[in-house]
Amino acid sequence: MEEPIIHYFMVEDLRPFIYVAALIAVGIVAFNLFRAYQRWSAGGERVSLLPSLNNLLRYSLLQRKVVSHRLPGALHLLIYLGILWLFVMTNLRAIDTYFFHFLTGDVWKVYKFLGNVAGVAVILGVLIAFVRRERGLTPNLPKDRSYYLIYALLLFLVISGFALNGLLAAAHRANFESPLFDPVGYLFYLAFSGLSFDEIRTYYRGLWVVHMITAMTTIALIPYTNLWHIIASNLNIALARPAPPVGSLRSYTDIDERLSRGVGVGMTKLSASSWKQRMDWDACTSCMRCTNACPAFAAGKPLSPQNVMITLRNLMYAGEWDSQPWGEGKVEADAVWSCVTCGACVHECPVLIHQVDSILDLRRGMLTVGDPSIPEGSLNALTSLQQMGNPFGSSPVAKEEWMEELKASLGDVVAREGEEYDILYWPGCATTYDPRIREVALSNLRLLSKLGYRIAVVPDPVCTGEPALRMGEELLFLEKASEFLEALSKYRFKTLLVSCPHCYTAIRWEYRRYKDYLKQRLGERGEVLERLKVEHHAKLLGQLVKEGKIRGGVLKAYVTYHDPCYLGRWNGIYEEPREVLRSIGRLRLAEMPRNREKSFCCGGGGGQLFYEVRRGERISKLRSEEAAKTLDVGQARKVVAVACPFCNIMFRGEAEQYGFEVKDVAELLEESMRSV
Repeated sequence: MEEPIIHYFMVEDLRPFIYVAALIAVGIVAFNLFRAYQRWSAGGERVSLLPSLNNLLRYSLLQRKVVSHRLPGALHLLIYLGILWLFVMTNLRAIDTYFFHFLTGDVWKVYKFLGNVAGVAVILGVLIAFVRRERGLTPNLPKDRSYYLIYALLLFLVISGFALNGLLAAAHRANFESPLFDPVGYLFYLAFSGLSFDEIRTYYRGLWVVHMITAMTTIALIPYTNLWHIIASNLNIALARPAPPVGSLRSYTDIDERLSRGVGVGMTKLSASSWKQRMDWDACTSCMRCTNACPAFAAGKPLSPQNVMITLRNLMYAGEWDSQPWGEGKVEADAVWSCVTCGACVHECPVLIHQVDSILDLRRGMLTVGDPSIPEGSLNALTSLQQMGNPFGSSPVAKEEWMEELKASLGDVVAREGEEYDILYWPGCATTYDPRIREVALSNLRLLSKLGYRIAVVPDPVCTGEPALRMGEELLFLEKASEFLEALSKYRFKTLLVSCPHCYTAIRWEYRRYKDYLKQRLGERGEVLERLKVEHHAKLLGQLVKEGKIRGGVLKAYVTYHDPCYLGRWNGIYEEPREVLRSIGRLRLAEMPRNREKSFCCGGGGGQLFYEVRRGERISKLRSEEAAKTLDVGQARKVVAVACPFCNIMFRGEAEQYGFEVKDVAELLEESMRSV
């Protein structure tokens, strides 16, 4: 029978020291975790402690989002897997020490070999991380000394661990077990094998003490360095908002009571934040993925989503609960209003932080207190929405005139009460009041009518309220949502079709967040929410193409498709618009470098169709430059295809300078069919 390994060889008398050090280190972490819970639950708010095992598996254990970026993903995986296995090894060693011996023979050899692999992985990962941060291989990474301290501690722990193994092997004065199973330890064994036992014992005991002090110090430093993400980020992943990001913004179902008490909504002061927002701030690892993906940051606007999270965290740590979180030395007001709510930051974050949720809550707070830094264009749009029923300030009479034009050109196409329709078409404000985008509605109506659908346009001049929501005016959003649903309740239909991804998102997701509130407010008319099935025209046309019910004709053009943020990233609709374009003969489809979930915003979201923070470049200009380079093919007809009226408007503002047309996918499909 093989002899078990001797634990604490040469340091048996020092065993109590490690117990005390471990107790102190774990105590420091536990105390800071308790303090973190106090921060998250400030004001008596209850923290939900129902973890998502699916999130833990996908985003913590399997590192799904971390590995989506090659270099940082690879180095993090090396460190993560290496440390994880070394932690497992420590626990296996403890089991062998205190319960039963199993680390013998071949099991011991495999144990040692995997320890070598894990240690080398950590060393490689740390070295790559150091070079990456020092050389700026990932842009905008902070270079605080604490990061380099952690690198040094990890390197020392792994290398000193190898050295201890070598000293231990040399102390036994026997032939080394096998360099195959402990290659790194063998190198240290060779270095120490010429020493006397007394020398080895002295060096081993000294290094062991330093190694253990360093290990316990590293644990104790977790709450005070970026290592805190081991706890906070994994908790944030486990307790992530249960709904998809697009449908998980903060809701105020008690808004009427709040207003009656004069409380208002939003982050009027730091204590008005939610426990989940505070946990978001605590979980930020400063990996800079959100900032590097942010179109506002790329355009030179004052917004860095990472900086917003860290600033709010610093205010939270400082206990500034009763102060407004924006202003001098805090979150810059222009940063709050630079956000286009495109969701790139949310999509990129490996620890499931919802930056847009905090930013929109800051906007709500600023509107509640009437902060003077709110952009004038935003206030004008909100006033127009309240008084004129649309954020453009257009007269509702214009819609009535357009309805008459539709009747004259298409016949019986305006919805009537009491009639039943397969599709009820909701054009939205931009389509209704922009003569150019009305062509998109006409294309949709003609295409679907030819297929035999009974389709009609909603004549009521009502907005879904989405612009108010994105600009932080929650009450106005709910008022417009109620009016919209009340208008819909008059009609009988199977599917509501929209052309605007912003309307689509509000109807599909935001109304669901306020479902009970809206039903209570509308009474019997709120029943429409139960049967409301909404589709976007690009998705519907794509499905019809895929099913062979509609076929594109011929159109000679060089086209690049721009993924709207609210259709693609927020709703996952990527392929259907491309199906429409691929069905058109002689049309050459080229992808921009940033496409699908990596798409770069047109600059019109978050209410910025109606206002602009006049710092840096126009976001639409940056995206138009990318489109123009993609379409740089000589004298061919060049088209930027869109599926969103906001994108249509933003690109049209740049089209003449960059020499391309802007067309909706529905327009291109119908135009191609004219040649058949």
